[in-house]
Amino acid sequence: MLKTAQGWFTQGDSSGSDNQVKPSSSLLASWNSYAESQAADDSSSNSRIGFDLESAVRSANETVSGTFSVVSKGVRELPGNLQSATSNVPSGKALMYFGLFLATGVFFIFIAFALFLPIMVLVPHKFAICFTLGCCFIIGSFFALKGPKNQLAHMFSKERLPFTVIFIGCMFGTLYVSMGLHNYILSVIFSVLQVLEL
Repeated sequence: MLKTAQGWFTQGDSSGSDNQVKPSSSLLASWNSYAESQAADDSSSNSRIGFDLESAVRSANETVSGTFSVVSKGVRELPGNLQSATSNVPSGKALMYFGLFLATGVFFIFIAFALFLPIMVLVPHKFAICFTLGCCFIIGSFFALKGPKNQLAHMFSKERLPFTVIFIGCMFGTLYVSMGLHNYILSVIFSVLQVLEL
């Protein structure tokens, strides 16, 4: 049985005779001879075609790397305001807080208009409180997105200062007359002013 198995693997005679089996060429030797013949064929075909693949790849590589160096040099030489505009991209955490505050603000404004606007005549302070909280959360979302310093600079810039002061005054006035004074008429007036200031 052992001789039969050896015969299968050595491609020798499996009849059980004790004749010396000629070793066949190994797989490595066959591969080496195949690779040499292919290399000879490739070198003769390259000389016939007149195309050197290695130099073509090297040339393409140099062209691509040269293009990237020119582009990166151009990006480094951008004007300062364009560089600062691209460097102020908010982080993932800032975007998460922006989305959270914005969604909360939209929710409070939706509640104010859907539930308390129809009954504003009866309970104006509920509308005023929900609407003011919604506006505060929306403004807070932009503080989270841009950063407090940038948002305050934007809100208190020369051209936006009057609108900012009136809007913040209306928000505090709405909360004061709704929660502190419980005055019906002033709650309606400040709520309308706040809606108009949006």
